[in-house]
Amino acid sequence: MADRTNASRAAASGTGPRFCLLGPVQVLVDERPVPMGGPGMRGVLAMLLLEPNQVVPLDRMVDVLWAHEPPASARTMVQGYVSGLRQRLAAVAAIGEVRITTTPPGYRLVVDESLIDVTLARDLLAEAAGTPPARRAELLRAARALWRGPELADVSNRVTAPELTELRLAVLEARFDAELVLGRHHEIIGELTQLVDEQPFRERLVGQLMLALYRAGRRATALAAYQRFAHRASDELGLDPGPRLRALHVRILRDDSSLLEPSPEPVVSPRLGVLVPAQLPRTPSGFAGREEELDWLNRLLTGGHRPPGAPAIGVLAGAAGVGKTALAVLWGHRVADRFPDGQLFAHLRGFDGRHAPVSSADVLTRFLVALGVGAQDVPTEVEERVALYRSILADRRVLVLLDDARDAEQIEPLLPPASASMVLVTTRVRPDALVARTGARLQVLGTLAAGAAEQVLELIAGAPAQGRDRELRRRLARLCGHLPLALRIAGARLAGGPGWSVADLVTELADERSRLSVLDLADPATSVRAALDVTYRSLHPDLAGLVCLLGLFPGTRIGPYPAAALGGTDVDLARRRLRALAASFVVTEASREVFLMHDLVRLHAAERAAGELSEVDKADARRRLLHYYLVGADLAHRRLRPDRHDEPPLAEKFPDTPRVPMTTPGEAVDWIEQEWTNLLAVVESGLDSGQDEEIVQLARMASEFAEGTRTLGPVGLSRAVRLVV
Repeated sequence: MADRTNASRAAASGTGPRFCLLGPVQVLVDERPVPMGGPGMRGVLAMLLLEPNQVVPLDRMVDVLWAHEPPASARTMVQGYVSGLRQRLAAVAAIGEVRITTTPPGYRLVVDESLIDVTLARDLLAEAAGTPPARRAELLRAARALWRGPELADVSNRVTAPELTELRLAVLEARFDAELVLGRHHEIIGELTQLVDEQPFRERLVGQLMLALYRAGRRATALAAYQRFAHRASDELGLDPGPRLRALHVRILRDDSSLLEPSPEPVVSPRLGVLVPAQLPRTPSGFAGREEELDWLNRLLTGGHRPPGAPAIGVLAGAAGVGKTALAVLWGHRVADRFPDGQLFAHLRGFDGRHAPVSSADVLTRFLVALGVGAQDVPTEVEERVALYRSILADRRVLVLLDDARDAEQIEPLLPPASASMVLVTTRVRPDALVARTGARLQVLGTLAAGAAEQVLELIAGAPAQGRDRELRRRLARLCGHLPLALRIAGARLAGGPGWSVADLVTELADERSRLSVLDLADPATSVRAALDVTYRSLHPDLAGLVCLLGLFPGTRIGPYPAAALGGTDVDLARRRLRALAASFVVTEASREVFLMHDLVRLHAAERAAGELSEVDKADARRRLLHYYLVGADLAHRRLRPDRHDEPPLAEKFPDTPRVPMTTPGEAVDWIEQEWTNLLAVVESGLDSGQDEEIVQLARMASEFAEGTRTLGPVGLSRAVRLVV
């Protein structure tokens, strides 16, 4: 360790090349940066440096650089980045000192790890442990000085490494401990205050701030810091402060003067295993239905859905507001006695628009403290935390509930090692990677059945429906789309007093222009619009753009071809984006190439389109969509009546419009049947946007289809189409 630290210091002092990740991604020679290409090339370098001397798969590089939507040439581009890096590294390092080897399934950076600033920071942190306070503070200040800005600052939109943030915080926390022992509490209060604002749920920082304030004679401020943390942890995470922080709070309340004396010993060190965590939030009220899903969870617990000896990992996935957390918490309380060693809960904030996702490192710290590990005994390295966590749970039976997870990387470090425990995850995206890697079982939640939806209204409203109100409540449930969050809000409106009757609420919700506003409460946690906003903001910009365009679509069933027309893209790209939206439960793939939107999601998309698209953009998208239906209808007409066309096909007039393959009369009939309601809706919406001449043309073709295509069955043209014709 000492030899490597000395080598790292030599690199840091400018006597050799140094690779930097703690700030912009750079290679320094004699403290001068060497150009390393554009963001793509630096992103590849960052990924290789984060795993030095290890193989980084090419596919992972592609996924990271292009956020899972790579262009066709992505692999070739990465190969070009690697070639450019090889040339640049050969110019700054001795022959063989640093090189990139091609090692299937990817690339490996062969490098002396002491040349990387991350390694130096870790070595300094490790060296500081157990040294006298003054020397410890000196080493940790040197470690902190390695940061030249936010980690991976110039590629952070492509490459993320939360472990580097965790390393920075570990260095700071260890330094603050040393400064407190040295009696330098006045000097660190300002820095601690800022850090606690940035990391409000990091208990060690909160405790250090409280102790520094108390020693500085600011007892009331120290107590206020505790109260802020306790209220926020309860409100946002459903957690109480850990035992060490609670003990420190009590000592400050009692004005324990022994705290004024700097001491190297921790304030409190709870014994491992004394605590049995019970962290589940309160049982949800107004719960109804989900019998099949509850049975599925029971079978998963008893091993009915997994191989013998395998860990039980269940995933509840579904759209915003569908009731994933309520189902998970309710079931967790019902089976709590099956987990005598406790229940752990973490809200991972994977799709929280107000906060960044919680790192697995932070959750591990909270879980370890909840399991009785002293905060000062929590390992600095994430891998060591994982090892300790799994060691503690190896012979225990614990339920771990991970709410609102974003991806497999956030979940996997939190999985217990053996089958005695169980993990239940809720998420707004399909966790295909987690299922593939761990064998997790997936249950996708849809909206409630009609009977259960009406029961939710009754439970929240507080009274059964009487007489005419029964039918009105059925209609109210339909207007809420049987979505549990919307039903709970509607029920709360009814329970709020005589100001809202069922008939009033139905009238308000029947108007699509005001429906989301009626289902919008002041609390973001109980607002349909806010829940949908969170999902929308979490989407890749290209997918969010497609959602806006879908808000302009007048029909109910959309496929890749009309989606491509709306977006002005090719059909394959539109298909991939629709499937990506289906993976985030923004749309549902009801059958092959047919996607549906929940009514409330459709209204939200229309709001986003109204607020984010210019009038020109909206007019262009509607025109492209109209041209798609004109070209499709013309082609279908020619296939059904080939003898009645002398004029050129409309496809020649609109050459950029996507065309469905249609070579036979049967395919023409299939297209008409699939697009019939959309075609009529386009005619009606086109009348309002002033596209008169082309709308008349499309309406006439629709009229002919209705008269001559008997396979459609009884076809009724809308009043608007009849008026046009």
